[in-house]
Amino acid sequence: MEPASAHAGAPAPNAFTDGLGVRRRTTDPVRHEPIELLCLRGELTAVPSFEFALRERVSHLAGFRRACFGAVRSVERLKSPPSQLVLVSDVTAGVRLSDLLAFAEKADVPLDIDAALCLLRQIVPAVAMLHEQVPEIAHGAIAAERIVVTPNARITMVEYVLGAALAELQYTRERYWKELRVALPGTSGPVAFNHRSDVAQLGAH
Repeated sequence: MEPASAHAGAPAPNAFTDGLGVRRRTTDPVRHEPIELLCLRGELTAVPSFEFALRERVSHLAGFRRACFGAVRSVERLKSPPSQLVLVSDVTAGVRLSDLLAFAEKADVPLDIDAALCLLRQIVPAVAMLHEQVPEIAHGAIAAERIVVTPNARITMVEYVLGAALAELQYTRERYWKELRVALPGTSGPVAFNHRSDVAQLGAH
């Protein structure tokens, strides 16, 4: 499979963009299946150790397949734009939680507490499952932007392989939040991406 044949170009009207980059949907030229490319921002991939850490984490979690986690396929380089780093995942049907919240705010729709609790009852056990089954791994990027609500109101955690790569950026806590929407606990020590940071991210969202 070579998503390098895909053309990034300008963001499509329905492309989802956040501090990590732009997501685009295309077709796997070998399997002829829909895939999603997270085209990572150049500012992130300019850090030499970012790509290595991302590839290592994707390889480490290659056998981790759960219904509440969107399947990650690989890390690739696009041909156009030249050498842009992309995270290749299966397409998850649904709407990102951040889009749902933005729509509710724009339409002045009050948030239903039962709906919120329903989502939380899925998100918290999903993260706990990751911690239990891969104890040395933390998600690292839990946010409404990276949670998809499926048509049957189930949640799918996506882009859960980024924690190690994000740690290589060595930003301040404030910069992680402002630029990437990544919350980290306030401590006197250095920034760390671990189970505690995952709990902080759950609390922040």
